Amino acid sequence: METEIIITLILILISFTISLFGSVVGFGGGIFMVPILITIFSYPLTTAVGSVMISLLPSSLISTFLNRKEGYVDFKMGVLLELPTIFGVFLGVLLLSYISAKHLEIIFAILVLLLGFSFFIKQGKKNKKDQGFFYTLNTLRPRYIIRNHLNHVAYRFSAWMVLIFGLMAGTLAGLFGIGGGFLKTPIMLKVFRMPAKIATATALFMIVITSTTGSISHYALDHIHMESAWPIMLGFAAGALGGQRLNLSINNKTLEKLIGMGLVLAGLVMMSNFIIKP
Repeated sequence: METEIIITLILILISFTISLFGSVVGFGGGIFMVPILITIFSYPLTTAVGSVMISLLPSSLISTFLNRKEGYVDFKMGVLLELPTIFGVFLGVLLLSYISAKHLEIIFAILVLLLGFSFFIKQGKKNKKDQGFFYTLNTLRPRYIIRNHLNHVAYRFSAWMVLIFGLMAGTLAGLFGIGGGFLKTPIMLKVFRMPAKIATATALFMIVITSTTGSISHYALDHIHMESAWPIMLGFAAGALGGQRLNLSINNKTLEKLIGMGLVLAGLVMMSNFIIKP
């Protein structure tokens, strides 16, 4: 009995720590939590994924509610980017029938690592004519400007880029069996040039949609068992509260570095999964 209580407390503490970091950088935390549940706490894969999915719902709702008060959530961008992501997930799952994702996983992990390291590389100011490939693509019509009056910022997005990168994030998520949250934050930062705090808050809002649909699916498949999920749910909810408060005290530049750190960690987790898998 005492051992069970200690294990439960450790699980809550780990869930809290992961959610605290995930809520700050806009990842949610699923990519870190699922491997821990499987390797350390001996959760079956389906139970681990189902437990994390249902736990992400209240934590992402808390983050979205609190971030909305600060004007950080871009609901329009969130919905527009999430719609093609959903189709991309189905496409990724279908592709699994024709190609082996195992050999592609290590390549993808390396790309995630490189993307993470790119946040630590200082770039000089560029001329308008030399803004890069993504900047040029983001000028394709139809394009729109979103103005955030509360935070006095504006940014542009091309409808084509939303479609392309939404599909890409969803396809990779479906192909490799990962959450797309950690992909959307850098997309909004690097491609759409959104401020870091708005990008992370919007990514967490998108997790509300993903976790809702995912929880319904996993519940229907009997992958969710509340006796296994409640410690994670409690830790994630507390982490979301702490993460939002922590986010308020961090400036955008520091937040970008933390996002880069999160991507490096995500890449390392994917590489370790590749090595551990039979």
